[in-house]
Amino acid sequence: MAFETTDILESAGYQSLKIPEDFKIDDDKVYIKKVGNALFVIPFHKPWENLENSVSEFTRDFMDDRGQPAVQQRENFD
Repeated sequence: MAFETTDILESAGYQSLKIPEDFKIDDDKVYIKKVGNALFVIPFHKPWENLENSVSEFTRDFMDDRGQPAVQQRENFD
């Protein structure tokens, strides 16, 4: 995934981003979340689409050697 730079426009106390054509979002509304100094922009009508599409990218041996501990025996709740 390549990074690009874009301009931040300021007007009346708001900031806007000029989104390049390659980054166009196919929606008329987005969720926006600030985490630290980063912004996440997620399409409003399909917020889970990227996650669902990325699941197929995992290989069958993903995390085979993660060192998972043995299952613990615990008493049941009453």
